[in-house]
Amino acid sequence: MPVRSLLVLAMLCLAGQAQAAPASVAEASAADRAFLRAFEASEGTGDGQDPAQLEAHPLYPWLQARRLERALSTAPDTGLDARIEGFLNAHDRAPYTQALRRQWLSSLAARERWERLLAVQPQRPTADLRLCQWLTARLALGRTEDFARHAWAAWRNGRSMPGACDAAFDWLEAQGLLDEAAVTERLRLALDANAFGLARFLTDKLPESAQRVWINARLVRQRRGRFIERLIENPDAPVFFDDLRAGLLAHARRNPEEAGDLLARLLAARSLSDSEQHALRRSVALAASWSRAPLALRLFRETPVEEHSEEALVWHARAALWAQDWREFRRVLRAMPASMQQDETWRYWRARMRVARGKARAEEAFAALAQERSFYGFLAAQRAGRAPILEPRPSKRVPAAQQQLAKLPAVQRARAWYALADDRRARAELAWAFAELDADGLEQAALMLHDWGWHQQAIAWLARAGRWDDLALRFPLPYADSFERAAKEADISLVWLHSIARTESLYDTRAVSSAGARGIAQLMPTTAQRVAARQSLSYDGRDSLFDADTNLRLSAHFLHELLERFEQRWLFVVPAYNAGPGRIPVWLPEAALPADIWIENIPFNETRGYVRRALYHYVIIHWRLHGTPGDIGPLLAEPVRPQGGA
Repeated sequence: MPVRSLLVLAMLCLAGQAQAAPASVAEASAADRAFLRAFEASEGTGDGQDPAQLEAHPLYPWLQARRLERALSTAPDTGLDARIEGFLNAHDRAPYTQALRRQWLSSLAARERWERLLAVQPQRPTADLRLCQWLTARLALGRTEDFARHAWAAWRNGRSMPGACDAAFDWLEAQGLLDEAAVTERLRLALDANAFGLARFLTDKLPESAQRVWINARLVRQRRGRFIERLIENPDAPVFFDDLRAGLLAHARRNPEEAGDLLARLLAARSLSDSEQHALRRSVALAASWSRAPLALRLFRETPVEEHSEEALVWHARAALWAQDWREFRRVLRAMPASMQQDETWRYWRARMRVARGKARAEEAFAALAQERSFYGFLAAQRAGRAPILEPRPSKRVPAAQQQLAKLPAVQRARAWYALADDRRARAELAWAFAELDADGLEQAALMLHDWGWHQQAIAWLARAGRWDDLALRFPLPYADSFERAAKEADISLVWLHSIARTESLYDTRAVSSAGARGIAQLMPTTAQRVAARQSLSYDGRDSLFDADTNLRLSAHFLHELLERFEQRWLFVVPAYNAGPGRIPVWLPEAALPADIWIENIPFNETRGYVRRALYHYVIIHWRLHGTPGDIGPLLAEPVRPQGGA
């Protein structure tokens, strides 16, 4: 490890006194139970009254902060303010100080302790409520020097701001600064953010003569197609072009064919410049390409490709691929900037185009890309008839760095929270501990986390280090018995079950998605309940999905059901697991299509990326389990056909 990493670790060790590790599991368990009881109660003040065992616990600072928060919510006074300030100064910005700091600032504002608030937060904050309170404090103390510049930071955004900002906005108005230009500036931001309530409020502040065009701007975004019909019937009705385009695009997302009809009538009814007409065509073409509608390619062809945004170039290219129009694809590819053309996605499709047009043999066209360990590299290797290149290289352990990491108070707190199943607080401590580490230091941190068994964080921190070659660390294959039992019982591929779990959660048994999916294979509780009922399996409620055995068993049976539904084609099972099985029939083409083109045109960015990652993981996990890279050729060999097609 470079000297800089070791020095940083040593400095972090000196930032706080390291806690000794418990002598035994039993002792650690007893200490943890005592801490949790105190943490949940949050009673007392400390001040030397706590048992020595509790004060020695790595998480004791969290208890101190929690007690100060509790006191602040019940009996705030100047004495408590002094104690809080002393605690925050002593602990810098450690994770356990963050909630206390926010609560204290809100308390100071509620008590109008403006001097102290500004002393604690002298620089302008960025969070909305903090900013508004800070501005109010400045006004209350008469500190209006350069005040307009700071108040504009609150005004110039498209969000409804907290009521605490009213004083600052009233000051701007009293100074004559909230003129029509200032109002319309914020009104534009509100419309772009779809903050229609704020837009209506701001429109009312304008002179009546200036309101109509802004009312129309809001209505065309809100009502979309219905209001565009009115604009066609009343071609002289004023509307800003950007809002017209936004409304048409929003309508096209829902009904591209109807939007195409509206577009033709709109172009005939209203006087629009060539560039405006191209922009409207391009917007509808984009939405139509997300639905794979034939309309997309026609509209894209009617717009100058050299004026495309990167997003338009990508979807124009995909629409050409969907139509297998290699001539059109070549035209789009040539219009891409060099940075896009060098991306592996378009390197792969350039090679596919050359082979399809008879300009090169597959082995020659895909040779360079086939050397890369990536999704498109693996596709290229399969096309070139070569084995995928893996070239794993284990990370080198540095014992001295590992020892220093283990002594960091923040790392010890992270491990304690992880042992108590509070991953959120544990992750916050890791972020604090590793903030100053370079790539070598992060690599050692990943090795340490792997040793803990926290594979999700080990993989994540190794990725932040930019170290991709330790395939054993990145693909650790934990819970082997659970995986094998589940795959065998459900009669599905062990490799694919691993690939799904790795793609879903990075092997995190306690993962919870924003949609509510839980556990190592991210199963929705409703899906788990239905699978359990259909397969006569035990299911003890959503929290049981945090158990690896339960989660994998139910997920494996769900995958088996999807295989039966989609004729044993993992090409469909994988996106169905992510986006829902009902999506797949909608995404099927009207004529037989190569599988790689179908994947490229999956309309959901998340699902398209998910399929790419799962296939990539399959190749490597097969190597980890069986010693040879997985073969994705059979998965891609059969074309994707229309629903019910032969």
